[in-house]
Amino acid sequence: MAKLDKRRINFVKSLPIDVRAQVLYEFLKKGTSNRNIERILNELAEEDGWQAWAVIHFYGFDGDSKAKYPTLTLKRIRDSLLNVNVEELEEFHLAPSEAKPSSNITLTESDGKDVFRTIKARQGQYKLRKVLLHNYESKCAMCNITDPKLLITSHIKTWSKSSAEERVNPSNSILLCRLHDGLFEHGFISLTDDYNVLYSPNFDFEGQGLTKNLTFTLPISDPPLPAFLKAHRVKHGYE
Repeated sequence: MAKLDKRRINFVKSLPIDVRAQVLYEFLKKGTSNRNIERILNELAEEDGWQAWAVIHFYGFDGDSKAKYPTLTLKRIRDSLLNVNVEELEEFHLAPSEAKPSSNITLTESDGKDVFRTIKARQGQYKLRKVLLHNYESKCAMCNITDPKLLITSHIKTWSKSSAEERVNPSNSILLCRLHDGLFEHGFISLTDDYNVLYSPNFDFEGQGLTKNLTFTLPISDPPLPAFLKAHRVKHGYE
């Protein structure tokens, strides 16, 4: 998902809801090009496509969403826009990008009535990251790395296996650096219910120049739940 700068965000916010809804309707349902949308709508002064592009991307859509909603109605889009928190969306766009892209979420008409499901999911991930940065005091739970660009929201129970609630549950995530996120994601390390670090016998830590003396630092709040840790251990063959 492309992120907008402050100038383009302000432009989108300056447009009436009905105009924003019409832009999305033309793009999502009819597959109208950005430039043709601007020719259709008098409120859009440009004809190079960037104004329509800004509206589309502000709400979390991209080229893959074009003409993907044949049953969409203008009223449904407008009603959805009225329920979107624009200030939170603006904050999401202006926030620094996370070190690792969020899990890919494919948007299709069959996903349900909420046409903004994807952007809400991404906003949820952004909020989760903010919580984890606070809970872990902006530090990797396995080492001393504190640079936000190197810190990743690492899910314990995988995204694909988690419910919508589990995906944004702080107790189903750990703040880890790139290295320890990779080790955890591939199951080379795991955690007991008492937060002792487990090491896979199938990975050559010494040969890779890595220590096996890791200590997990508990967060201020929302520590990993045993149920999620068990799911991780079972997946990677620890039990």
